[in-house]
Amino acid sequence: MATRHRPEIALSSHDHAPDPNAPPDTVLAFARHAAATTYADLPPNAITAAKWSIMDTISCMLAGSRGPSALALLEVAKSWGGTPESTVTGHDIKLPSYLATMVNCGMVHQHDFDDTHDTAVCHPTSASLNAALSTAESLGGVDGRTLLTAIAIGVDIQCRLAGALRGMLWDYHWVRAPMVGIFGAAVSAGKIYKLEGMHNAMGLSLPQVAGTLESVTGVRSAVRTMRDGLIYKDAILAAKLASRGVRGEDRVFDGPYGLYAAYFRSDYNREFLTHELGRRFEGAGVSLKPWPFCRHTHGTLTALLEVLEENAGAEVRDVLLYVGKGNAIICRKPWPTTSIDALCNLVFACSVAMVHRAVPLEAVEAGALDAPAVVAAAKKIRFEVEAAMEKYGTIEPGHVVVSFADGRKVERYVDRALGHPTNPMSILRIRAKMENCMGYVGLPDVKNRAQQLIDTVMVLEDMQDVRALGDLMRH
Repeated sequence: MATRHRPEIALSSHDHAPDPNAPPDTVLAFARHAAATTYADLPPNAITAAKWSIMDTISCMLAGSRGPSALALLEVAKSWGGTPESTVTGHDIKLPSYLATMVNCGMVHQHDFDDTHDTAVCHPTSASLNAALSTAESLGGVDGRTLLTAIAIGVDIQCRLAGALRGMLWDYHWVRAPMVGIFGAAVSAGKIYKLEGMHNAMGLSLPQVAGTLESVTGVRSAVRTMRDGLIYKDAILAAKLASRGVRGEDRVFDGPYGLYAAYFRSDYNREFLTHELGRRFEGAGVSLKPWPFCRHTHGTLTALLEVLEENAGAEVRDVLLYVGKGNAIICRKPWPTTSIDALCNLVFACSVAMVHRAVPLEAVEAGALDAPAVVAAAKKIRFEVEAAMEKYGTIEPGHVVVSFADGRKVERYVDRALGHPTNPMSILRIRAKMENCMGYVGLPDVKNRAQQLIDTVMVLEDMQDVRALGDLMRH
């Protein structure tokens, strides 16, 4: 039989064979960091931030536990069945860990109330908390220090991945939060599994990256309410496969087909990814939201509500909003017909604030969107685009001019929205948010329940088995 020879194939300029002289992909540094870091390595500010974000995220999940798309996810998950391993927040049921992650993460963004890193622009705790806790519940015997460590590492990696992008938020077609969140979720779950090959968990997550700006700019879709659940369940699969020795991609972030080249035009600061890795944890820079609505609205809401609170009872004649490119997009959106559309509409958000002198969850229910007073308030609002408002390239400052019926004009500029670490919410305000979220879904005795959650999480490092935390998350 004649020997068949394989022809030589010349690589074109578009082919990217591995470069033996290229520096190792950042995935290896992240993997070493995740595997080696212990609770003792966490700085106090990272531990404190993780605890408050855990409490805040659980509260947001409880508030979203009766959302229509969250309930649909739950019904689908129940129909699939499986081993009852992990808690479903707000319900007296357990599901397999990957399905519990899907449902819980599908709850947290129902009211766009979950924490945000204002510079990186991601919602990190939902991914890391749910992935770590559902995995820990499935295994049993995982202590609080391990859980806190897993969450802090996963949050840190997400914020570094998103924060390394050089472009402005609207310069890309992709939503940063889920794009980086799946890696944080995989790392947090992998830490619970005690993975030595953590790079494989991230490498197996790369082909499952997803999330475009259509969920932010479009209307009438439920995707944004449950986007996290649709994506982060796959992080559990990636971590579990890695625990079985399955190999993932090697060039996850920096390669020619890695995250940044494939989705972000390689427009990133590679050095930022590992700067002070293991010494500085980005979780300390995460903001808690004082109100529902996308974080982009919060600078403007902070400025507007400050003026309204200082002038209680005064009749507003009109309001001028100064906005950058991003907030102009959400000012121009049509009047909302669904709750999730309302939550990313700056004119609607400011109208609610003008009417209620607050931003209650009830104001964004589907039946409240066309409240006559809110519709009338919207007619008093106009906006102007001001390039200076794009100074951060991500979450904008707030700048408003409020004209009152008595002829006075009050101007207010806020550099960082309420909830940012430099403009933090008070403990009383955080607690009130927790009680509000719990009461919204009819939980009884919310004051004691909120206090129990605070008391538990504040000493989470002493918990011997974090399944006890899951018990607090049930209805």
